[in-house]
Parts: sequence; structure tokens; C-alpha cells
Amino acid sequence: MEVAKLILKQPRELPHVSKWRVYNGAAGKKGMKQYHLIYTERGKLEEAGMALYKYFLPFTTQIEGYFIKFENLIGVSDSYKMVGMKWE
Repeated sequence: MEVAKLILKQPRELPHVSKWRVYNGAAGKKGMKQYHLIYTERGKLEEAGMALYKYFLPFTTQIEGYFIKFENLIGVSDSYKMVGMKWE
């Protein structure tokens, strides 16, 4: 309930975030897990990341036991470019 109340206080849109999907799952006796799949504007990961850190900061400081882990994902074609290959 604490998390839901805090979400209602947060902004509905963040700079450089183009799409945001949330998925919930059970976490046993510890409560629930929530996964956020957040798409950012191309080339704006750093700016969007800072906005997201600010968005989630109140959760980590005000709700006991709240834990967050960020992972950056990239598209397949971009990952191929990184190793000098072309995705076809």
C-alpha cells in the first residue's frame, strides 16, 4: 500500500522516456516483484536515467525493504554494431 500511495504522487511522464511498461510477480513471503521495461529516446539514455533515479529515490528512502536494480538493455542491431557486425 505504501508503494501505491507513493506512485500516485510521482509525475506521470519523465523526460526522454518514450514508453513504460510495468509487470508484477509474486515474491513469496517478501511481497511482490515489479519489473519496469522503460524505453528511452535514442541517444538520451543518460538524461532519462537521471530522471528515473530521481523518480525512484523516494521509494528507496521512504519504504523499508524497497530494493531497486537497474539494467540497461540494447537492441539486437545495436549490439551487433558494437562488435562490428551487421544484423540482417
